[in-house]
Amino acid sequence: MLNRRDFLGHSLLFLSGCTVAQTTKPVLTNQVNRPSRLRFAVTDISGTDELEQDFGPFRQTLEAVLELPVEFFPVDNFLDAAPALLANELDFAMAGPSEYLLLKARANAVPIAGVTRPDYSSVFVTRADSGIVTLSDLKDKKIAMWKEGATAGHIVPTKMLLDAGLQPGAYEVLMLGKDGVDAMLDGQTDAWVTSRTRYKKVIIRELERENDVTIVAESELLPPDIFVANPNLGEGFLDELRTKLTTNKEILIQALYESEANQKYKESDLVLVEDSDYQALRDSYYAIGQGSAIE
Repeated sequence: MLNRRDFLGHSLLFLSGCTVAQTTKPVLTNQVNRPSRLRFAVTDISGTDELEQDFGPFRQTLEAVLELPVEFFPVDNFLDAAPALLANELDFAMAGPSEYLLLKARANAVPIAGVTRPDYSSVFVTRADSGIVTLSDLKDKKIAMWKEGATAGHIVPTKMLLDAGLQPGAYEVLMLGKDGVDAMLDGQTDAWVTSRTRYKKVIIRELERENDVTIVAESELLPPDIFVANPNLGEGFLDELRTKLTTNKEILIQALYESEANQKYKESDLVLVEDSDYQALRDSYYAIGQGSAIE
């Protein structure tokens, strides 16, 4: 049987052992595992030359902000960005709202920051003498849209027509891209769907035809364009990416609109975004029967 002195001696030895064990325990750190480079794509630009022309200043500024080499990664179209993310060939991409939904569904792309656009809404434009004054007047008419899956030029306006009581099939859609405005002005179509930004650029500044047309309907402000990242970069680096983009937003936005093609971003802001910011657009896909496109 241990007497009190022996018990205290053994207790002190035990506590001493615990102290040694605690002081030799490895110290955990919050060190971020940074990649050696960042491969960057813009989902609606396929060629390296065009990427360099339109996003060269932005890439260089992003390199300086991140203190990391940034390399262009051209994709043939926005659909190719998803398998590139899944194969870890692509790290970082700029996408439109619709493209984001696809990249989120197919490659679990992570939202990093949004690029707001004050004039980013869908507008229905008709000739001033067309007699069309509401969306319901477009029944059995021809409508020029941008391209399949375009946020402002297809998905949102189709939902607007649905809300006005016009099911797909109650009107004819022609996906005419940049030729849509001429088709509307020449009478080949009854209406032209576009973004408020493009309307101002083409109708007001380039063609000076504002008095010849009427905006029949306009949507609410659309979700911002978005920078997304490969989830395999790790949460630590993704947090660093968010912080560095938003804290350096002034110089990054300035570099973005330095090219003529990106003047639409001149009054933009770089803001934190979440997936829920794009839920209304996701709901629009399902409402118009296009949900499989983002699955």
